[in-house]
Amino acid sequence: MKNHPYNFTFIGRSGCGKGTQVNLLKQFLKEKSGADSALYISTGERLRDLRGHQEFYTARLVDEKVFNAGEKAPSALGIWAWITELIHGVTENNHIIVDGAPRTVAEAQMLDEMFDFYGRGNVFHIYLNTSALWVSERMIARGRFDDNTENIKHRMAYYERDVVPAIEYLKRGSKHKFLEINGEQSIEKVHEDIVKATGL
Repeated sequence: MKNHPYNFTFIGRSGCGKGTQVNLLKQFLKEKSGADSALYISTGERLRDLRGHQEFYTARLVDEKVFNAGEKAPSALGIWAWITELIHGVTENNHIIVDGAPRTVAEAQMLDEMFDFYGRGNVFHIYLNTSALWVSERMIARGRFDDNTENIKHRMAYYERDVVPAIEYLKRGSKHKFLEINGEQSIEKVHEDIVKATGL
């Protein structure tokens, strides 16, 4: 496996369980290939880190428009988040896990372009398919600072507007493997389905 690293993107509605599944996959790869075998990239985590630097005008706008209002971050910020991590973290042999991207067709195309640039063959775009009602109930229950009714409504709206076209591109326009996984199952079953579908 050393010379044939695996590469994953996780896409789906806010609250669909991407982070949970990414953590399980990270642990699986750690046990299979070693502690530092996977590069983990989270666009949301990087934007949350940026939010903590209120001395920057961009950070204050991210706080106001993205986290407080529930709007999608500009594609440029999403791309900045994952491309910076790729540039600094990718090696010849490490696996790559991208959590929360792509969110637009442009991002999807750029991710595909970067996977090709790195000569990556085992690329899996994993779509966790869940309903708006299911994820809304989960987000209200988890009670994160930005999980309020109005914020969730905005996130559901930009999902339909921006993320669904990206999913369609990955399904039909990408040369890499598109995997649709039922996200409304137990955490363990979703993980099992991912491992089986990717051939890990």
